[in-house]
Amino acid sequence: MLSHLSIQNMAIIESLQLDLNKNMTVLTGETGAGKSIIIDAISLLIGDRASTDLIRHHEEMAVIEGIFEIEQNKPLKAYLLEQNIPVEEQLLVKRTIKRVGNGQIRVNGELLSANQLKEIGQFLVDIHVQHDTHRLFHNEYNYQLIDNFDLTEQVSVTNDVYQQALKEYNQAKQAYINFKKNAEEIQKRLDLILFQKNEIEKANLKKGELEELEERRHLILNSDKLHKTYGQILHGLNCDGGAVERLYQAYNATQTLANIDESLSSAVTQMGDIYYGLEEFVNLISSKLDELNYYPEELEEIESRLNELQQLKRKYRLEVDEIMAYYDQIVTELAQVEDSEHYEHSLYQVLEKAYHHLIEAGEALNQKRLEISNRIKTQLIAELQDLQLFNAQFDIEFTRLKTDDMINTIFSTHGIYEIQFLLSTNKGEPMKPLNKVASGGELSRIMLALKTILNRGQYISTIIFDEIDTGVSGQVASSIGSKMKEIAKQKQVLCITHLPQVASLADHHIHVSKYEKEGRTVTAVKKLTTDERIHEVARMLSSDNVTESALLNAKQLLQQL
Repeated sequence: MLSHLSIQNMAIIESLQLDLNKNMTVLTGETGAGKSIIIDAISLLIGDRASTDLIRHHEEMAVIEGIFEIEQNKPLKAYLLEQNIPVEEQLLVKRTIKRVGNGQIRVNGELLSANQLKEIGQFLVDIHVQHDTHRLFHNEYNYQLIDNFDLTEQVSVTNDVYQQALKEYNQAKQAYINFKKNAEEIQKRLDLILFQKNEIEKANLKKGELEELEERRHLILNSDKLHKTYGQILHGLNCDGGAVERLYQAYNATQTLANIDESLSSAVTQMGDIYYGLEEFVNLISSKLDELNYYPEELEEIESRLNELQQLKRKYRLEVDEIMAYYDQIVTELAQVEDSEHYEHSLYQVLEKAYHHLIEAGEALNQKRLEISNRIKTQLIAELQDLQLFNAQFDIEFTRLKTDDMINTIFSTHGIYEIQFLLSTNKGEPMKPLNKVASGGELSRIMLALKTILNRGQYISTIIFDEIDTGVSGQVASSIGSKMKEIAKQKQVLCITHLPQVASLADHHIHVSKYEKEGRTVTAVKKLTTDERIHEVARMLSSDNVTESALLNAKQLLQQL
């Protein structure tokens, strides 16, 4: 549960410190005093999106801190251990929102992301605001309600099987569709592909051939100059009295000296390296000179081959290596066409198997939901009667979606059945979808009834109701208050209300007000004593005009505790 809340510089809240207790706590006060801002602050502590608009005017940042008691919250502790967050009996969440720069989130001192905080928040608080009732109009929400009712997690396991089957089916279907599409495209351009295949094969392309031909052509075109230069080098080095002969003589002389003076041994080695290195150079130049020999037709053949390769490059707008890769691609495509019937059949078999597996998984998932829905219907009708809907009839309708077309069916991530909540609140009237029959007050009671049965046994220890009682009065309001009181026996309940019937049933009462301080509006909170509660409930009863009669009525209401 949330035991302490601290808010600094958020909207009209300058500084607020609030200690909270178990059971049921109501927050009352005039409209605009800051009650919903307190709930917004708690929302931020469980991962809601932050905005700089929340920062108090003329301030650079807002800071919200909350202390949660988590000694009994085993799922949360397990999650914290997985995330390497220190696990203690309390969870300290601190969130800083800055006007300039990034905000900061710390949980037990560890820096976390907003997504991580949102994951943690799912274990801490369930916040129901007034517009939440509209979620009952969307069938997608029905799946979530039913699945969350299953505490054994059998639905979760079965749903995981369905999601995996859906993934495999979609992959198999896409592979089959892609093949069919590609096969049709290949068939349309089959003549062109065959021509290109034959043309490239005839060209007999070789990797690196173009570069080799261009290099050979360059050598031939410069052969006269190279022949002359190589000759000059060899003549200077290899002729009688040339460099090689003289260096050899010097090398022999050095060897003779080394026999006399051993200190010249290293010099002999150096002279040997120079001499033999020069011999290797001479051999290299000689071999290069021999390579200059070519037959007269070779240049013409090279020019012709280069021209052929350049024409292919221009035609395909690819480099030679890329043309060779393209050839491999069209050979593969042609092979698929030649063996397309067998390949298509194998893909179809994979798809068919995945399709039947998906249908089986969808039926299994729906069976689990059917079992749960029967329990929900029984419990919900009882809860609705407690909330003054004595003639309410409720049903959960499962409609099998069309899935006969294995190729064109688009399967939902929710399953193969559509789920719809049906309601009748008047005797003799047929059950219809909620949005066709339920008023705003009825929707609030339905949502409260669902919250009541869904939160039994759930690990979340704090439930917040923000004006869920809007649009009701009298006995209905008392019934809503009683239902919240019932939930508060096992959970911490925080409730914003404008109804005295609800406020009088709370175990703790906090009054939220606003006042002017140095020319600015500031929010203040106060835990009310018994006498102060009587006065506040009387104010709510008499629309701010507190009379003796209102005070007497307030005392009578509070005596219900």
